[in-house]
Amino acid sequence: MSLTADDLKTAASVAAIVISLVSLYFTRANWLQANRPIVTAFLTEHESGNSAATFNLVLANTGNRPAVRVRLHASHSEIAKLLEPGVAKSRFEQIEAVFLPKSEVPLLRNGEELTTSFGAFIGVSATGPWLQYGSEVAVSITYNDLEGRSYESRLPLKIYAREGFGGGVWAGKKA
Repeated sequence: MSLTADDLKTAASVAAIVISLVSLYFTRANWLQANRPIVTAFLTEHESGNSAATFNLVLANTGNRPAVRVRLHASHSEIAKLLEPGVAKSRFEQIEAVFLPKSEVPLLRNGEELTTSFGAFIGVSATGPWLQYGSEVAVSITYNDLEGRSYESRLPLKIYAREGFGGGVWAGKKA
């Protein structure tokens, strides 16, 4: 069977349409991936000294679209891994509250960071144990965009100093 010039023209037209449709699909997929909220959570030091540090949990939207219904998830056993043995029930509940449905953030604007207290590491304390320095768990964050598309991210949450993460920082300049 031999192909005529019209057959080749038709095949080229069909190939061009297929390539255009595939290109349209990938362009839309890339646009949706690039134009979405990207929510992360991390711990920062609120204040630290020689034998103690207080921590904040920060939720940040680094994407270019707002996120709605932002929620952190961790199981009871995962939360327990962040705490020293024998921690008071009230301290456990303070940390657990961050992961409960009542702590859902209704709207996190793009570029916005929200902060909440997240406990302390206290070397030797008369008030008892709290966070276990160096402990790490995987938490998940669920959220939607304004059009209702849902996203879920799993990321590590680690109790450690971000400032001087390698074990030290330079002292400030003397006046």
